[in-house]
This record gives sequence, C-alpha cells and structure tokens, in this order.
Amino acid sequence: MKKILVIVVVYNGMTWLSRCLGSVEASSVPADLFIVDNGSSDGSVGFIREHFPQARLEVDPSNPGFAASNNVGLRYALENGYDYVYLMNQDAWVLPDTLERLVEVGDRNPGFGILSPVQMKDGCEEMDLQFSQRTYASRTEVSVDLWSVPYVMAAHWLVSRRCLGKVGLFAPLFPFYGEDENYCSRALYHGFRVGVVPTARAVHDRAARTEPKDRKVFRNFYMKSLTLLADPSRKWPLLRFLYIIPYSLHCCFKYRSFLPLKYLGKVFATTGEALTARRGSMSEGAFIRQSVS
Repeated sequence: MKKILVIVVVYNGMTWLSRCLGSVEASSVPADLFIVDNGSSDGSVGFIREHFPQARLEVDPSNPGFAASNNVGLRYALENGYDYVYLMNQDAWVLPDTLERLVEVGDRNPGFGILSPVQMKDGCEEMDLQFSQRTYASRTEVSVDLWSVPYVMAAHWLVSRRCLGKVGLFAPLFPFYGEDENYCSRALYHGFRVGVVPTARAVHDRAARTEPKDRKVFRNFYMKSLTLLADPSRKWPLLRFLYIIPYSLHCCFKYRSFLPLKYLGKVFATTGEALTARRGSMSEGAFIRQSVS
C-alpha cells in the first residue's frame, strides 16, 4: 500500500475545516495528515487538536505564506519515505474515492509527476471556474482516465515522490500566488508531465468571495510576470518583457486602473530575483536546502 501524506495549510479556516480534514479521514485509501497553521485567530488550532488529534500539526504565527508552509510538509514527506503527497487547500475537500483513483493512475503513469482531480464547485455540479478556463480548456486526452495539461492549480495536487525529489520544493520567490504555475513549469523542465484524472472529482469551494482590485492586479499581472521570468523551460527569459510590457497596458484597461504600471516597476526591480530562481530551479532538488535520503 502506498504511503500518502495530505498537506493542508490553514489560516482562519474554520468555515471549511470539518469538511476538508474530515474528507481525508473518509478516504477509501488511508492517508496521513500534515497541517501547518499560519497564525489563525478563529479557533482553527484548537479545533484541529480536538477533532483531528492524529494529524501532525505545525503552528507558525509568523504566517510565512502558502509556499513556505507547504514546503515544511513537503520536506517532511521526503524525510519520511512517503510515496505521494497531496496538497489541498483549506477551502477544498476530496470525495471518498479521489485519492484512490489518482494513485491508481499515478502508479500506471510514472511520467506524470503532478495529477489533479477535476476541481468542482461545492455540490459537484459545475467545474470550478478557473479550473474550467485554464486547465480543462487546454487538456489533451492521453487515455480515458488521463488528460495532459500544461498547468493545474494546487488546490488539489497529487505529487509523486520521484517528481518531488527531482523538481524540489516551492521557490521562495513565490510566497503566495504563482507558486503552482512556477512549479508546473519546473516539473515540465525536468521531464515530468502534469495531468488531470477525469474519473476523479474534488471540491474547491470559492463561492461568494470577492477580491479587491489591488489583489487581482497583484496576482494576475505582477505574479504572472514573475512566473514568466522564472520559467526554466523558456530560453532568453528577458525577451518575456516583449509580452509583459504591453500586458501591463492591457491590464490597465482591464482593471481601469494605473496599478499595473506601479507593479511593472516592481517587476523590473524583482527581475534579478526571478532570474536567480530560474537558474536555481534548473538543478535537481531545488530549494530543499537539506539532504534527504
């Protein structure tokens, strides 16, 4: 039986924790839980300790971000011989057969380092909008139970140990937003494919939440620009500015704001860090920072 570690990063997640963590307990295949709480103030830590005492819980009140917190669990998985890790958002949950279906396909297709179920809205009647627009729309059918895609968001990721050991951990350049897109590009660079298992379903519950304009620009322009510069699979990364500069103007019109121009300055200022991350990600086991057997 394969050893599976489910990693969940929590920040004030009481709305979803019962469904999220409870879904792992209800899985048809056993999996261990590794939870990192980033300084919740809503009682999440106490709830986890009371209702999920079997989980390994790390509390980091400094709130270092999604990527750094997941890296704690990813390193633990490597050090403790897990065959697969499953990254899951706190506002997400799996169905009883989700992990079983993903592992079955992963075992038969070791060239796929990252696998995702079809990510659905609560109720499982419609796909998550971002999943539908960015992942489903770009799929290529490999078989009846596997699609190849260039990217899938990390709300639901099954990552093989072989992929994790070769690609490494999330890059520190991406504390939140962009870390999953960067990791997919790095996996592709190291010879792994990214896939979706259409027979597997899971929920990403993002209904009824609004996002301020500044955050949208930060995510969709600034972090998007850094992922382009840090992509190791693309030669001549500075040529990406031939896209980034006009894209900043497009975003000004899209968001009816000059914020993208402000963030364009930040992109220029952070270009050196992005190129350093790009070079670092070309090596095997990038950003692990310690030896793992």
